[in-house]
Amino acid sequence: MNVRCVAGLVLWCLFWVVNSATGQNGSYVINRGDVLDIVVMEHPEFSLSGITVLPDGYIQYPGIGGIMAAGMSSEALTASVEKSVEKYVVNPVVSIYIRKIQNQMLNVLGYVNKPGQFQVFEGVDLLSALSMAGGIKNIKKGKQIVIVRADQSMEEIRLKDYMNPKHRVQKLPVLYAGDTVYVKEPADINWSKFSFFSTMLVAIGTILNFMR
Repeated sequence: MNVRCVAGLVLWCLFWVVNSATGQNGSYVINRGDVLDIVVMEHPEFSLSGITVLPDGYIQYPGIGGIMAAGMSSEALTASVEKSVEKYVVNPVVSIYIRKIQNQMLNVLGYVNKPGQFQVFEGVDLLSALSMAGGIKNIKKGKQIVIVRADQSMEEIRLKDYMNPKHRVQKLPVLYAGDTVYVKEPADINWSKFSFFSTMLVAIGTILNFMR
């Protein structure tokens, strides 16, 4: 076996190991909003970290320009990047890491400590979803939760049915990527207004009694 064949075999093995280490899956289809890391071995000037797939489906590659990414498998995008980079690098070896998958986000909003989006890859129960958002601000005041599913269907639940063992008559809802959990804000009593109207009612009552 000549030196060129040995070198080619070593290079192929190295490429396979790198791709295996990244967890890259050639069947995954990249979406708009996904965040990628692109590594060109031994050429950090062509490597990118935390690059977002733009709404038009492209990634902007400094010095090269736009490269279509959305709708492509990670394997196909790797080949596309290699073809673009090989104008400047001889036999480039490219690896693509999927850092963040945009469409795998669960939204938890409303009366929670840390509302926001949270990445999930499988179903999580309601209490786990709330814990991701730091929990409800005041568990005694939180009463109602609205769940908006990815298919736009809605369900409204009472928190006490799940928090109080005496009322636990059904299983916790399971939430998936694309769902939204909204904890309704409690209707706090405005005590200053309440005091004002109470005083007015007492005053009116006193005047009416005086006029009899």
